[in-house]
Amino acid sequence: MLQLRVFYAKKSYSFLSTRCSQVASARRNDRKPQTAHKPDCSSRCESAQTFSHELTLDVPPYRGGIVRMHARSKPEEWLPFLKKYAAATSTDIWPGNDGASEQQLVAAEERLKIKLPPSYRAFLAASNGWRFASGTTPVVRAVENIRWFRKEHKDWYEAYQMSVEPLSVMEKDYFDYSKQDCAVFEIKHLAQTLCISEIGDDAVVLLNPMVIWPDGEWETWFFSNSSPGATRYRSFASWMCQEIDQRFEPTSVPGELPTVYLDAPTKPNRRIRRREKVLVLEKVLKRLKSTDGWDRCKATDQLGRLGGKQAIDALIESLNDPMSEVRWHAASSLGLLHPPEALEALITAAADGVFGKANDSAISALAVYNDERSAQLLLKILEAGGYYAGVAGYALAKRGDVRAIKPMMDSLVSKAEDSRATWHTLTEFEEAGYDVVEPLMAHPDIEIRNRAERCVGSLAHHAKDRIVRRKAYELLQRCLETETDVELRKSIEISIQISAKKNLK
Repeated sequence: MLQLRVFYAKKSYSFLSTRCSQVASARRNDRKPQTAHKPDCSSRCESAQTFSHELTLDVPPYRGGIVRMHARSKPEEWLPFLKKYAAATSTDIWPGNDGASEQQLVAAEERLKIKLPPSYRAFLAASNGWRFASGTTPVVRAVENIRWFRKEHKDWYEAYQMSVEPLSVMEKDYFDYSKQDCAVFEIKHLAQTLCISEIGDDAVVLLNPMVIWPDGEWETWFFSNSSPGATRYRSFASWMCQEIDQRFEPTSVPGELPTVYLDAPTKPNRRIRRREKVLVLEKVLKRLKSTDGWDRCKATDQLGRLGGKQAIDALIESLNDPMSEVRWHAASSLGLLHPPEALEALITAAADGVFGKANDSAISALAVYNDERSAQLLLKILEAGGYYAGVAGYALAKRGDVRAIKPMMDSLVSKAEDSRATWHTLTEFEEAGYDVVEPLMAHPDIEIRNRAERCVGSLAHHAKDRIVRRKAYELLQRCLETETDVELRKSIEISIQISAKKNLK
């Protein structure tokens, strides 16, 4: 395991250019990465906020006609739902199990040093695990097999820690599950989540004990590499309801928010995160005129969360602030909002190629635009090499502009000192990236083979397309048989070990 950790650290470029960087970029640019394997997370969000009344036929309505699973929910309240679920799948075999006994539930809680949330606990008492008809949906485990995510999937967890960034959404909007972006979630909470499922199509179901609602329910995540990110639900029952497409018009209790904890669920007297202050545009605009540069930085971040014409106009003006950090934050906020009227100002901010003067956040923000003028600027920066080339290359990759592949390939085979700034981003092009890297695995130059292996290894573990992922994995196996360099052979072996789980199931 130590060897694998060293390997992951050594391959940080590869990780940052794949799943984790997708999440980070989607946060900055408000883009939802698409997948051929699953619908994007917005389709899940339609039913993510609560769940259908059919789940709790005998439970009285809770305010405004909403029916919810309470902490005192009983196994018999689950049985009608599970029978309907099984009937909908047209399976001849009952997908559930006998219910877990109270002794089994208590034993698991003592082992994990937590109290399971009510709807999940009641579900287990009705059926200790559940097998879905679809291979893309994770199998819910029996209570004896649930584990902390960070311990069971250490490499998966550590990869996401490389992209930890502050949330750019207001608290009240973050917990409106009907309007979420699956790429925007509290990555730091991943360390405390409880894995209650097997892996299904690069996805698992996690319970998040860092977010607990007033009725004791834990936030539940459908955590996927395909999306990528976490589609969040108010509770385990909410997720289960969505899985059989029980659609309804999401409604929330006005003003209700969960408790968000700062400490692990096993710690006594856990600290609670303070409620976020409601932002007022007039106050933020006033703060933007402060003589303190860091106050202005914070104001630009807040304007990115507020949005609206006044906020956008102020952010565009802040691109000319005398303090570079304010300019960077302003560009990041504009990338989040991506208003058409900001394009010209962002191009201007990104155009200065002198180190320390160009706004790399502005270069990154151009990823969300599709005009030819900014594309030409990004290509020019990429081809010039140097400090900003990697940022421009990633922006072009996010736009799907295949014209970026040639200069990235040039950087891969180049011996120039800054050649590593862009070639690792080839993996963002998936199949097209694989096609150009594959021949280089047999290149006579060992350094070029090393770089190619890092790209192929990343594709074997992280590619969204299963076919590409499998092709990369099989290429690693073939190259292991013919590679003569001892160190490169070790690297290939580790890449095969890491990606085997995803390619042999």
